Amino acid sequence: MPLIKHGTAMLAGLLLLHSAVFAADAATLTERQAQLLANNCVQCHARAEIGAPIMGNSADWKERSKQGEEKILMNVVVGLRGMPPLGYCSACDEQDFRALIRFMANLPESGKNAAKGDAK
Repeated sequence: MPLIKHGTAMLAGLLLLHSAVFAADAATLTERQAQLLANNCVQCHARAEIGAPIMGNSADWKERSKQGEEKILMNVVVGLRGMPPLGYCSACDEQDFRALIRFMANLPESGKNAAKGDAK
């Protein structure tokens, strides 16, 4: 049990740090999306030794961000290199993926992409 508490505390610290650094531009996550992030994305995107771009690290996301949100979303859906399709998040829908991508890559919310996510 202490390991789980430690991991939860570490995640909370990472989320607070990310929010403090990128508060002006970062996408906001719903409580559900924050839980999806904790249960799925953080497993790889908070550990440098994995090789995945680190959440909130602008240098890691620079080239990916140039490709745009649509391309990043496609990579998440189909999988890329070591990331499996859907990034292990079978509970995520398109809006969740978009919010999580914006949050981790510090991408601004796009009216075009937000509208696409809302038009189901």
